[in-house]
Amino acid sequence: MNYRLEELSEDDFEKLVNTICQSILGTGVISFTKGKDGGRDGKFTGTANNFPSKTGNWSGKFIIQAKHTTNPIASCSDSDFKTIIGKEIISIKKLIAAGEVDNYILFTNRKFTGITGTSLVKQIKTETGLSNVEIIGKETINDSYLSGNKDIVKLYGLDKFSLPFSFSEDELKDLIVDFKSQMDTIEDEIAKGVAKVKFDYKKLDISEKNKKNILGQTYFEDVILSESLEHFDKIDVFLQNPRNSDLKDYYYDIADELRQIITVKREDFGAFEEILVFIRQLTTEGSTKLKGKKRFVSVFLHYMYYTCSIGTK
Repeated sequence: MNYRLEELSEDDFEKLVNTICQSILGTGVISFTKGKDGGRDGKFTGTANNFPSKTGNWSGKFIIQAKHTTNPIASCSDSDFKTIIGKEIISIKKLIAAGEVDNYILFTNRKFTGITGTSLVKQIKTETGLSNVEIIGKETINDSYLSGNKDIVKLYGLDKFSLPFSFSEDELKDLIVDFKSQMDTIEDEIAKGVAKVKFDYKKLDISEKNKKNILGQTYFEDVILSESLEHFDKIDVFLQNPRNSDLKDYYYDIADELRQIITVKREDFGAFEEILVFIRQLTTEGSTKLKGKKRFVSVFLHYMYYTCSIGTK
């Protein structure tokens, strides 16, 4: 389950982290309090109940940090997070000098990217000399600490901030892989006038649809029109090709599922582009099949929206 932790306030995220730490470290966790430097630390002294593992628990003085963002696609590889880590290193050095830390754990609702995330952990260890350091991203928070603990989920109202997409994302991936493999041929057919397209998409006015769905003008112009529109006629040709009849069925099945899910969950989101970004992230996250093709997830979603397969007409 992908709980939308960005919807929590900073204070509630800190409380959530504190609750998680009471489980994995112990009930003696001291809640976040603001320090002299403005930083907010949680603290624990003793041997962890179950961290980092049942057989190798850390012990001593723990410092716990919570770094929250409202950006749903934020990552530990973002430059602002690297800046945060740089400031944390300075604070950790002061804590070490004062004898106040043996173990440092930072929780964030950003995506923990393997290469960069691991590199940042190593950077903290190298520059501070502290051996027990961990950065816990949203994947671990969701999968290890929330998915199996419905009490915590209900306590913080996280069930309101989840979108349990059970749509056929593998079919969407297959659709995109096949589309990309046929793109050169499709472009040749269009250029030669062999293939016919349904619409002149540049002339279609969907401004009223954008208003009904609360899709932002900036997103519409800078993303849909600027980056995706040029591919819509190619998708037409792709879906019309008789040899792609199975893929065409995939397309309409996916569109039908998404239309129903979006209708049910619409009030959980603000602007419609938040839904599109969320679906793209859900589909592409961790996918090796879509390497070099991830942008086409957005292209197909924009095509569905533009042709009224999803969204209020």
